[in-house]
Amino acid sequence: MRTSTTTLLTAGALATALLVTGCGGVPGNTADATGELVLQPAAARGPHPFTRSAATAPPPVTRTPQRDAAAPRTVSGGTPGLYGGTGRVGSCDVERLIGDLSADRSRTGAFARIAGVSPASVPGRLRGLAPVVLRADTRVTDHGYRGGRASGHQAVLQAGTAVLVDDRGVPRVRCAGGSPLAPPVPLRGGAVLGGRPWPGYRPGQVIVVTPSEQVITDITIIDLVDHSWIERRIDHDCRHDHVLRPPAPPPPAPTGVPGDSTAPREPAPHSPAPAPETPPGQAAPACRPPTVLGTDESCPVPVAPPTDPDPAPSTKPDPDTEPGPDTVPDTPDLPDGGGLIPDDPEATTGAVPGTPAGVA
Repeated sequence: MRTSTTTLLTAGALATALLVTGCGGVPGNTADATGELVLQPAAARGPHPFTRSAATAPPPVTRTPQRDAAAPRTVSGGTPGLYGGTGRVGSCDVERLIGDLSADRSRTGAFARIAGVSPASVPGRLRGLAPVVLRADTRVTDHGYRGGRASGHQAVLQAGTAVLVDDRGVPRVRCAGGSPLAPPVPLRGGAVLGGRPWPGYRPGQVIVVTPSEQVITDITIIDLVDHSWIERRIDHDCRHDHVLRPPAPPPPAPTGVPGDSTAPREPAPHSPAPAPETPPGQAAPACRPPTVLGTDESCPVPVAPPTDPDPAPSTKPDPDTEPGPDTVPDTPDLPDGGGLIPDDPEATTGAVPGTPAGVA
């Protein structure tokens, strides 16, 4: 496989940016910092997988080309909408992972060293992670198991990959191969792309997930089926998922002379008008989350309200749901070309991607 000069330069910038951000490993990390960056499609098990695939079949997550950037963007693991999933359905069969690892003590020991726990603690460690789906191509240190030993390699996981995340929102296990994950490390020398590329892959759209500043007990994800907001515990059991109320539309911005309370109010430019009151007996219309990670095509983004009292909600909330996130991710260092939630079934590209631009 030949790689264009532009792709190599961008990949080199990726390595430099990771060095600046200081993304390090975890206890037992055996990351290979050679110049190869392995592209791993969502359905692929990866080199020398630890276990059988434990990934369930989530709805497809597709991508469309966006503008390229010179370096990866770092995103906090606690960002609402960073991950996707299906309400009360896990994207990973954790018990299958536990069974496969427990059947081989050497494999369990290798996994435990990467995860930084004792072999006896591996089942509890796996059950204490939350199953989600990546919504953007994500840079990680992946691991393979061969000849009784684990070895790490730098990889980009395709949007749509099922992973388990910890209480900082960081991916820790790849479900398709049961491999432990760690934060990426800088590459030595010129980066060479390996693995299997997919349509829509762009080096500038790859993100790096950084740990949230505080421990999180629940993570806000987007339902890939009905595009609602879901709050999920950091736990393998998804039966406790509950739907969050859509974010409230922003209040109208004041216009006229500052400090003049008699000045008329008009909606701010580019701000959607408040939603009409829901008629009695009808369900409140759902505010569709953004189809592109890092953009918001349909859900309004809350802004700081004026000094007047908050206006009444424009829709009647469902008493069985909880309030939505305080803030919806606008563009807090999120890539414009992150994973998509498909609105058009014909846009789905399938599980086995082809060749991206710049790779012949």
